[in-house]
Amino acid sequence: MSIMKLLKILIVALLVASPASAQPIAEIGEPPPALKGKLFSGQAFDLAQMRGKVVLVNFYSSYCSFCAYEIGNLENFYEQYRDQGFEVIVVGIDNLEDRARVERMLGIYGLPGVMADELEQSGFERKYPTPTSFVIDRDGLLRSQTRGAKQPFYYAEKVLPLLQQKR
Repeated sequence: MSIMKLLKILIVALLVASPASAQPIAEIGEPPPALKGKLFSGQAFDLAQMRGKVVLVNFYSSYCSFCAYEIGNLENFYEQYRDQGFEVIVVGIDNLEDRARVERMLGIYGLPGVMADELEQSGFERKYPTPTSFVIDRDGLLRSQTRGAKQPFYYAEKVLPLLQQKR
C-alpha cells in the first residue's frame, strides 16, 4: 500500500472519528444542556433553575492568554449588571491539580466558578477551545455561542439586549 493511500485512509478515519464538539451543543433558540454543581463559594447552582436571569456560561483556563485578556471585561460587565439579573458561571477546564489556581484567579475578579471535573451534571462538553461562552436568556433558551476573547462590544451586542427584555 502506498504512503499516499495510507494517508488518505488515516485522514478519512480521523474525520469520521472526530468528536462532536465541533458541532453546536444545542441549537440557538433551544434550551441549553444541563449544568449543575457547587461553585467554589460552596453555593449550589442549577442552570435549569436560573430562569428569569440572563446567564453567561464561560469555559475558561487559567493558562489561556485570551481568557486573561477577557476576564477584566467580564468582571466589569458582571459588576455593572448583576443587579439587573445577569449571572455568570465560569467553568474551569484545567486539570484538578490546578483547582487552587483557577479558584484564586476567579476570586481576584469576583467571578463565580466551578471546575468542569467537579460538576454534578453537565450536558456540555468537558473542554472547549478557551474561552468559549454560551449566553442563555431569561426564558432559559440558548441565544449565542462564542469562541474567543470577548471585548466590551460583545456584551453590549449579545447580553445587554437580553437584560433589557422583560419576561
